[in-house]
Amino acid sequence: MYKFCQITGKKNVFGKKISHSNKKSSRIFKTNILRKRIFLINKNKWINIFLSKKGLKILYKNGLSFKILYKNISHYEKQS
Repeated sequence: MYKFCQITGKKNVFGKKISHSNKKSSRIFKTNILRKRIFLINKNKWINIFLSKKGLKILYKNGLSFKILYKNISHYEKQS
């Protein structure tokens, strides 16, 4: 399964590794993704979500309902 942060949308990025002799080879910059188990009080069940470290900080600070608001804010920042 392809993993990405379900709050911030961060995912792996492809780039180049450059040696001392300036040879370039492909590599993947991996995000710090971890699986977190969260209890939803209103639905009375556990869910598993994939989060980056920054997504986990956002979750602890603002709660799970902030996810939708954060996506909308980041969407408007990209347009302007």
